[in-house]
Amino acid sequence: MHSKGNNQCLLFTLVLGLLGGAGHCYVVEPPIVHVEMEKAGMHRTLNYRLRFDIPLVGKDCEYALVQDLPASVYISTDELDDLQRLKRLNAIYPKFVNIEVATERAQPFSVLLRGTPKITESLALPVHFRYHAPSDKRLAATVAIPLPELYLNCPMADSALIENELVARPDKLYCLNAPESRFDENHIKDGQPTTMANLERCNWRRVHVDCQLKMPLRAEIPVGHASAYGPVLCGTILLGWSLALWTIIHSMANTRRINQRLNEQRLLQQKVK
Repeated sequence: MHSKGNNQCLLFTLVLGLLGGAGHCYVVEPPIVHVEMEKAGMHRTLNYRLRFDIPLVGKDCEYALVQDLPASVYISTDELDDLQRLKRLNAIYPKFVNIEVATERAQPFSVLLRGTPKITESLALPVHFRYHAPSDKRLAATVAIPLPELYLNCPMADSALIENELVARPDKLYCLNAPESRFDENHIKDGQPTTMANLERCNWRRVHVDCQLKMPLRAEIPVGHASAYGPVLCGTILLGWSLALWTIIHSMANTRRINQRLNEQRLLQQKVK
């Protein structure tokens, strides 16, 4: 009888332990990001579908999806401004991007897509590919777009939501550098005011993310043949001059025809009188 009672006590203790531990063993899963590049040609769209684990949803946290773009890719700031005005995009990007410069003279940059964690959310970023300088060695250039990185920022009271297992570098905090559209490591400087705005701006953490791709984020961009530059230039000049001469001759012929018709009408009017 005594043994049976001990067994029941042990079983009861084990059940309580399991139930008590169940509330503390939940680990927040890394966010999932599906990335797909639509369309063909020089103008495309990067589509993202984000999924966050339930503990991060409904809180006052904020995320920033950082998409690095190589020099061979550019954005139209006017296009993104319109999307922001229509509330179809919330992003940080350079205020000016030279869309006419060739790839060899362009610089890489980043675009930050911002939002609050939701169970699922879709984002779209229009991008455009630059032309490359002519070459004798290749007819096309392969442009690869890197995978995005994800940063999270939660208020001080909810900072425990971003668990160490979720953070890529637990020992690092990052500051949002909006004018440069990037994140910088948080290095505390002497005399820097510890205001709430500074604390929140520099409380970002880079987290692990499960990136899933349908196809590699690559594009084949045609490259002109360098040796064809001379013939193409001469042909363009000859064609331009030929079109100009044809336009002049055609205009003069039309002028003579119009004058001839006017003279015929004058002669008819004189005969009528």
